[in-house]
Amino acid sequence: MTISRSPNLRPLDSGCADWPLVDEVLQGLRARPKRLSPSYFYDEHGALLFERICELPEYYLTRVETGILATHARDIASRFGDAALLLEFGSGASAKTRLLLDALPALATYVPVDISRSHLLEAARRTSAAYPHLQVLPVCADFTQPFTLPEPRRPPARVVVFFPGSTIGNFDPAAATRLMRLMRQIAGSGAALLIGFDLVKDPAVLERAYNDSAGVTAAFNLNVLRR
Repeated sequence: MTISRSPNLRPLDSGCADWPLVDEVLQGLRARPKRLSPSYFYDEHGALLFERICELPEYYLTRVETGILATHARDIASRFGDAALLLEFGSGASAKTRLLLDALPALATYVPVDISRSHLLEAARRTSAAYPHLQVLPVCADFTQPFTLPEPRRPPARVVVFFPGSTIGNFDPAAATRLMRLMRQIAGSGAALLIGFDLVKDPAVLERAYNDSAGVTAAFNLNVLRR
C-alpha cells in the first residue's frame, strides 16, 4: 500500500484480519447477562458514522473535551517529558489528538490503535503528512485484547496512554479494570494515562446525545446487526 512508503509511517496488523467476530458474538449472546463488545461498532462504516455523531449538536462530549484540550494542551503536554511515545487506544480520526501533538514538538512517536483498518490507515496518513517530523506507527487491533507495541526508531523515555472520549463508560467496572490493567501491561513501567471521563448529568441530556433527532446514532447501533 502507498501508505507504507513514508519513512515515518509503518502500519502493524495485530490480528485484525482473523478477528473471530462470529465466535465472540455467539459467546456473548449465550452469556448471562447477554453482552456485545463495543468493538463491534467500529467497522469502516461504523467508524464513519461515529465521526458524524461527533459533529451532531446533541453530542456534547466531543465539543467539551476538545475545548478542555484546546485550553490545557500545553499544561498537559508539560507532564509528558521529552521523547515520550503517545499510545492512543481507539484513535478513530485522531482529530482531538492533534491538539496534543501541536503541544508536543519533542514527542518521539505516535501509536494510534484502532480496529477499523482502512479508517486507521487513512487517519494515520493524514497525521503523518501534517507532522512530517513525527514517526507514526498505526496498529490495527482490538484494544481490549493484548497486542504488541511496535518498536519505534527512537527509544521513548516513557509511554503515555491516551484514552479520550469517555470511551471507558462503555465498559462495566470489571471490564474497565481489565482494560486499564492491559494498558499498564502494554505501556510498561513508568508509563502514564491520560483518560477522559464524562461526569454525572441530567438523563435528558444523555438521552438527546445518544438518540439524536437525525437518527445517526440509531444507524450506528443498527450497523452492528448489518455486520
